[in-house]
Amino acid sequence: MQRLLSYLIDRLFIKRPVIRRFVTRLLEGDRNLDLQLLGTRLRVHSVEEHGYLRAYRISRRNSLFRDELPVLINLAGILRDGDTFVDVGANVGLYCLTLARFKQIYPNVTLYAFEANAGTFSRLSENASRLGVTAHNIALSDHDGQLEFVSGAVSHVFTTAENRSDYSIAEERTLVPCKRLDEFDICGDSIVMKIDVEGQEKNVLIGAEQLFRDGRVRAVYLDGYNDRNIEGLLLDYGFRLLDGRTLQPTAGNVFSLLAVRGEP
Repeated sequence: MQRLLSYLIDRLFIKRPVIRRFVTRLLEGDRNLDLQLLGTRLRVHSVEEHGYLRAYRISRRNSLFRDELPVLINLAGILRDGDTFVDVGANVGLYCLTLARFKQIYPNVTLYAFEANAGTFSRLSENASRLGVTAHNIALSDHDGQLEFVSGAVSHVFTTAENRSDYSIAEERTLVPCKRLDEFDICGDSIVMKIDVEGQEKNVLIGAEQLFRDGRVRAVYLDGYNDRNIEGLLLDYGFRLLDGRTLQPTAGNVFSLLAVRGEP
């Protein structure tokens, strides 16, 4: 049925340009629109660039297309041969595995992934083994020990008990080992980090202090953060702050924060 419907739409609408243009103009009007797609601001026409308009509407309803895909493009753009990519809160590995494909172009890229959720890590590990990503089932923090985590309906809201929210199932608690990042044997002197840890961002940064002090971290992407002191911490280390989706300079207080060392 789906194939038949697709065939009929193609034959009776897509390949009938006069009818298609008339119907689209009837539904959408005949106007220019400003929209943001993949982090880029575009002026499009409601009929002539209708595909971009439809893609924009889809992206508004889907956080992967709206929030994460622009960031992935930007992280891929700053990746260089010899870099080390550290994915903190990797989930099943969308970021690190996407960037691992660049080993075909940059063979000296090294990738690490850290995931606290044991169930999610089992899938991350299976994915990572295919692309040479070193994966660790541990939480990163500012100390060695254990942290109490709470679950949610979906894996990406797995967080510490102190950072639980309306998305958390307070009764589902798990003790997870934690460790400082600067105590791991992370290779390379040009580190790009992505941190998505549902409230633990500052703890992770403090736990990577020696890497920052040694000047080994070139860029840090934060997928949400709830402590404005993080911005000052990164500025003190000599980073400049950009919006992770658009690469526009920012003073902070954005959901997607990309900190890059040095002057433009």
